[in-house]
Amino acid sequence: MLNESLSSRIRIAKQHKPMPEEFNSLTGISLEKAIKKWEQEMAEERIHPYVVDMTKQLPELKPLISINDSCVCSVGNISAICGEAKSKKTFLASALVASAMAMPFKGINNFANVDKCDNINVLWVDTEQGERHVRKVVDRISRMTGAKLGGSSFEPRLTTLALRELSPAERKARMLDAMSLMPYDIVVIDGIADLQRNTNDLEESDALVMELMALSTMAQTHIICVLHTNPGSDKARGHLGSSLLRKAETVIFVHRAGDTSIVEPQYCRNEPFERFAFTINDEGIPELCDIPTSIEEDRRPEVVAILEDMYGGTIERSTLVKKIMELQGVSNRAAQMKIKRDLDRGFICQKGNLVATFDSLSNKSNKSNRVTGVGVPVTPVTPVTPPPQQSEIPVEPSCKQSMAAWDDDDAPF
Repeated sequence: MLNESLSSRIRIAKQHKPMPEEFNSLTGISLEKAIKKWEQEMAEERIHPYVVDMTKQLPELKPLISINDSCVCSVGNISAICGEAKSKKTFLASALVASAMAMPFKGINNFANVDKCDNINVLWVDTEQGERHVRKVVDRISRMTGAKLGGSSFEPRLTTLALRELSPAERKARMLDAMSLMPYDIVVIDGIADLQRNTNDLEESDALVMELMALSTMAQTHIICVLHTNPGSDKARGHLGSSLLRKAETVIFVHRAGDTSIVEPQYCRNEPFERFAFTINDEGIPELCDIPTSIEEDRRPEVVAILEDMYGGTIERSTLVKKIMELQGVSNRAAQMKIKRDLDRGFICQKGNLVATFDSLSNKSNKSNRVTGVGVPVTPVTPVTPPPQQSEIPVEPSCKQSMAAWDDDDAPF
C-alpha cells in the first residue's frame, strides 16, 4: 500500500496531467521513483516558457511616446498619470497621445517636446465623463493630430468608448471586446479606478494590475492608466495606486500652479524626462509654457537637495546612491541615472569618488563636517585621491567632468 505522502503527490500530479498507464504495473520503490521522475518532467514543462533564454534575440525596445528622446511608454508595458482632481490629467493624457500621433503639418498646436511616432492606433476608454465631455476629448485630439486640418471631422486612428453608465465588470468587458476587434498600439483608460469596485481592496487591486500587465504583453500594446492622487499628496490613491506604482514603466505626476499644470516624472524605468509645464489656451487646447518663476526658484533639483540637506554639499557617490535608493524607493540603476542627469545639467560635479554641489566647493570649510554649536572647530576634509588608472587615456580631474559620454551599457552601475 502506498504511504500517505506518496498518495498525496499522485493526487496533485494527476490534477495537472493524467498518470501514465505504465504506472499501473509498478509497486513500491519502483513506483515511487517513477512518480518522482514524472513530477520533475512536469515541473520542467511548466517552467520552460518562463526560463530566460540568453541566446534568444529580443526585439528592440519600441517607444510609443517619448519626451525629448526619453522613452515614457513602450510596447508591452503599463504606465500611470496621477494627479489631484482638476489638475488636467485628461488634458495631459490627450496631449501626449495626440502629440505622438501628430501629422507633419505646419501650424498644428501640439507638444513640441513629444517625439513623433508614425501609424499609432489608440483606444481611449473613458469611465467617468458623459458623452458630451468625451466628445470634447475626441475633438481636442483630432485638432492636435492635424486630422481636422487635413479635412477629416475626427481622428480616424482613434477609437473612443464612453462607459460611464456601466458596472466595473461591464466596463472591463467592453474594453476587451474593443481590443479583440483590432490591434491598438496605445490604450488609455481614463479612470482606471472605475474598473474595480473598491480601490482599497488589496486583492482586487493587485488582480487588476496583473491583468493589465498580462494584457499589455499579449496584445503588444501600452496601457496608460489615469487616476487620482490622495488630496494634498503626490501618492496615487488606494491599493490600486500602490500596485500601479510598483508595476508601471513610468509614473507621471501632474499638479496645478494657478492656471498652469506642472508635469514631472515620478518613477521611471527608463531615463526620466525633464519636467515641463502646460496651460490651456482660449480654444481649449493644451500648449507648452514656461514653468512659473516662483515654482522654479523654490524647487531645487532632487539630488542637490539631498546633498545640501544631508551631507553639506559633498559626499562619496556610493553613499549618495544608497541614500537616494532609501529615500525614493528606487533601484541602484535609477539612483545612478538621477545623479547622471544632474551632472549633465551642471547642477553638481564629480571629482574622484566625491559628488558635490558647486556652492560647497567654493567654501573652504566643508559643510558636511560643520557641527551646530559655539566654539566647535570645523575639521577640513582631505580630498580623496582616486586610484591610478591602468588605461593609457589620462583622466581629467576637473569637477566639470560629465557622465554624458557614457551610454547605458558602459556606465559603471
